[in-house]
Amino acid sequence: MDLFQEVGLGMVLLTFAASFAACFFSSLSGGGAGLILLPVLLFTGLPFINALASHKLAVGFIGIGSTIRYVREHLIDWRVFWWTALIGLPFVVLGTRFAAAVPGEVMKPLVGGVIIAMVLITLVRKAAPNVFDPHRLSPRLLLIGSLLMVPAAFYSGWISAGSGVFTTFIYLWLLRYDQLHATAMTLSANGIFWNGVGAVAHVFMGHVIWPLAPGLILGALLGSYAGASVGIKKGNRFLRIMFLGTAAVTGVLLLYPTVRGVFSA
Repeated sequence: MDLFQEVGLGMVLLTFAASFAACFFSSLSGGGAGLILLPVLLFTGLPFINALASHKLAVGFIGIGSTIRYVREHLIDWRVFWWTALIGLPFVVLGTRFAAAVPGEVMKPLVGGVIIAMVLITLVRKAAPNVFDPHRLSPRLLLIGSLLMVPAAFYSGWISAGSGVFTTFIYLWLLRYDQLHATAMTLSANGIFWNGVGAVAHVFMGHVIWPLAPGLILGALLGSYAGASVGIKKGNRFLRIMFLGTAAVTGVLLLYPTVRGVFSA
């Protein structure tokens, strides 16, 4: 079918609403936009690679809307921002090219299991700090963080769903950020650079459905700014609940098809 001719006003409005809701929710939870937006795009009948490209285009702008709000509250650590952004860029591009050739279905159950394990570990260990008092960026810390960021960036370009969960966990566990700062850093560095570069890569590969772009972008900008504003007002405890709930749902949804297949065999 001709995807450009099939796009009508109803589809544009639907994707705008989905983009707003996904980016609003993601700004509260530090990730999870793919749980809402990507399924909606697939529901409209878009092939997976076109739906993924349109999703990436929207979440590329989630970083702009939320970062504008976070900068006003001085929540961005610019050293860590540039480190996260630059260390992941080449691997996001590699993951994006990989997605065009290799379906991510085989990896989803493994990723789902890892995310659920991380949630359980977080629940039984000491809670994330409520005061922003991060570890100093020593060479050892940067090396460990870089080794963790590389697969997270590749996964962000390849499968995308739940990628923000991994970087938020890195900020919480490794750098000892509080939940608000971890959420802000994930949405700014990942949103602007990782998702943005992924979107640009899809543009050059011709995967983006341009008639949907205005609604997706506007929904992302408005939704992310509104979500960031609510998150700042609600504070760490609320954001922690939202983050762990989103991470758990992400893990379950990634695992579910495999578990269902095993029990139905």
